[in-house]
Amino acid sequence: MAGLWCTMEPAPSVVLVDLDDTLCDYSTARDTRLRIAFSRAFEVSDSRPTKPDLERLIQESIRLQPHGTDHFAELLAQHGVDGRGAAVGASWFRANRFHGLQLFPEVIPVLGSLRSSSVDSATKRIRRIGVVTNGPKDVQRAKLRHLNLERLIDFVVISEEFGVAKPDPAIFHEALRLADASPDEAVVVGDSPEFDIAGAQESGIRSIWMNRRGLPWQGSRQPPTLEIRSLYELHNLIENR
Repeated sequence: MAGLWCTMEPAPSVVLVDLDDTLCDYSTARDTRLRIAFSRAFEVSDSRPTKPDLERLIQESIRLQPHGTDHFAELLAQHGVDGRGAAVGASWFRANRFHGLQLFPEVIPVLGSLRSSSVDSATKRIRRIGVVTNGPKDVQRAKLRHLNLERLIDFVVISEEFGVAKPDPAIFHEALRLADASPDEAVVVGDSPEFDIAGAQESGIRSIWMNRRGLPWQGSRQPPTLEIRSLYELHNLIENR
């Protein structure tokens, strides 16, 4: 895998970025919401259950269903929580969908800088930023508004809205169409080897793995073009040429 201090040649005129856990810290916010929801479930349950190890319960919940609450009743029943407690926890979780959700600190300055800079001095073409994300259209659109991201990007492609999800190349081709760009003019940045990196490779687009936790590459496919741990490194790769 190419190292941190490489640069991108030619510099991309289009940057396609994943949303969850690439631009915003979805995983931390989800863990916080689950912790609060489960705590409330135990507190209001008439069966007076003994509160278990919440961190282990959170991981089991994510394993069963990463994003929803349909499994709450069955999971919590295993720990003595009655139906009322499970319903209260699930209701809080759904009502506070964006509780604690924030952009990573470097997102605003980096996207602003990349989007305002020209690709080359000859054409004066301005770089375009697009978000390509899987998920329900209403949730992801609301998330973009909550994070005030729409002012920093030029377009967004959402899987439910488009009808195809990552890693299918079609969703990346749609992003290229909106950007009026070819695959060799673009780069895909994302945290998921399965959805972002594999989709970029299938689409013929250079890929950058957002590896914030410094994990070893474990994808089943070939490694990405480059690896970074923050968007500051993306800025250096593109601009310090």
